[in-house]
Amino acid sequence: METKIPNKLEETEFFKEHGNLVEFFDNCCREHKGKTAFESFGVELTYEDLSEKVDAFASWLSANFQVGDRVAVMMPNMLVYPLIVYGALKAGIVVVNINPLYTQRELEHVLRDSEAKLLLVWEGVANVAAKSDLANVEKVLVTTVGDLLGFKGKIINLVTRKVKKLVPKYHIDGATMFLDVLNSNEGSSPESLDISIESTAFLQYTGGTTGVSKGAVLTHRNILANIIQAFFTIDPKMYDDSRNEQRIAICPLPLYHIFALTVHNFMLFHIGGRSVLITNPRDLKTFVSIMKKHKFHMISGVNTLYEALLNYDAFKELDFSNLLMSLSGGMAALDTTAKRWAEVTKSVIWQAYGLTETSPLVSVNDYKQTEFTGSVGLPAAYTEIEIRDESGNALSETNAVGELCVRGPQVMSGYWKSEVSGLDENNWFMTGDIARIDETGNIFIVDRKKDMIIVSGFNVFPNEVEAVVNEHPAVLECGCVGVEGENSQELVKVFIVLHDGQTATEDEIISFCREKLTAYKVPKHIEFIKEIPKTNVGKVLRRELKEN
Repeated sequence: METKIPNKLEETEFFKEHGNLVEFFDNCCREHKGKTAFESFGVELTYEDLSEKVDAFASWLSANFQVGDRVAVMMPNMLVYPLIVYGALKAGIVVVNINPLYTQRELEHVLRDSEAKLLLVWEGVANVAAKSDLANVEKVLVTTVGDLLGFKGKIINLVTRKVKKLVPKYHIDGATMFLDVLNSNEGSSPESLDISIESTAFLQYTGGTTGVSKGAVLTHRNILANIIQAFFTIDPKMYDDSRNEQRIAICPLPLYHIFALTVHNFMLFHIGGRSVLITNPRDLKTFVSIMKKHKFHMISGVNTLYEALLNYDAFKELDFSNLLMSLSGGMAALDTTAKRWAEVTKSVIWQAYGLTETSPLVSVNDYKQTEFTGSVGLPAAYTEIEIRDESGNALSETNAVGELCVRGPQVMSGYWKSEVSGLDENNWFMTGDIARIDETGNIFIVDRKKDMIIVSGFNVFPNEVEAVVNEHPAVLECGCVGVEGENSQELVKVFIVLHDGQTATEDEIISFCREKLTAYKVPKHIEFIKEIPKTNVGKVLRRELKEN
């Protein structure tokens, strides 16, 4: 594998070998055919087996749909997920990932907007699809957690349905079980397609934390670029010895999210790694028991996930001797979390920054970094970064604070069916994140532009306030928002969840903050609640906090 970074993306051996994601998939399956690609509930799926099943599904898709049609995929981490994604790509079909926690309204919006003709849905949320307007959907395939798991899968399905009662009753006219379709096409191979590198691979809908979600158009070129960009950033130990010892990565983040999708479905695939899929990371007992069975080299997560693991005693007893990478993204990792993680695992949290619209990787910490700094690292190869003021002017001063703007081969071509492309006339993407770049070139995210609170003309960034409040020993987690006070003045309010058995008063928290924050940043209101609302990857839903 190449380690030197050529001047141009097109000069990399990787781009010369892979003209689209289908060629990438086929090449990886040939090179690593005897290895395990994905594992779920102890059942392994090799690269070779995956290739055969992808061919079978792609054959069925080609017989029923046209190149360029959209297929919506709505399920948690399951062994069938990568099969479905690669099968769709091989048939020239665009993948539309959908959060399985979506409500009827959210599901209907994505189906209507994407004009998806096929919906693949996990039976546990099929009741939501059953009561939804399926718009342009022509066929529905239903998956189960036990698909591809053999006899063990039948037991898992029985427990899921009868014991845990996770499968509500539903009826969808004409729906077919996915496994029946797959089995009926066993041994089939699709016709080879001439897929352009500029063809759309994914419509990846933004999280919709504000307003209605939009579909970011990600091409084969975008994803291929991000695979090699990610590869150039990782510790060489992740692939130097991979011929002798396969690299094992724990995947608790949902594959339908762009972070896990690129890291596990593509980047790990490139180095012949094994992704151990965690279907329900909130079930910490099962999660940790799965980790215990592996000498894992990598884990990907977000701050809230790492916090949850650190607060679970059995996690601290795991063997971390092989752990090379603790990758964090999706939200800011807190210094307090990073310190605890390093103490327990002897591994530095390796923070990355990215967005749905950038496939997602934009920047990442240097793998040689020996301690957590709070930075999201240096720009990935072939990525340009600018910090701009409110008038759109580039700021060249070190540590100047402004909006982070990105340009590179991983940036989307635009938003699906939207008059707003999200890019300026020179193909710069305005991220909406406020950032600064220090003297070493490392990027620090200050906060989201839309989340900024203005107190008496001064800017207050919720991330900073949250980081301070989280240092209080009684605080488990918190969320900071701006609320309207007298004379329409904006005030700082913090919602707090306390550790079990801990107590704290509003005055105690405010006094604690006064010691660490400038006066205008100190919260004026504190509210103790039982749970902080979050997105599917653990980002605080400040909009919901404000509404409630």
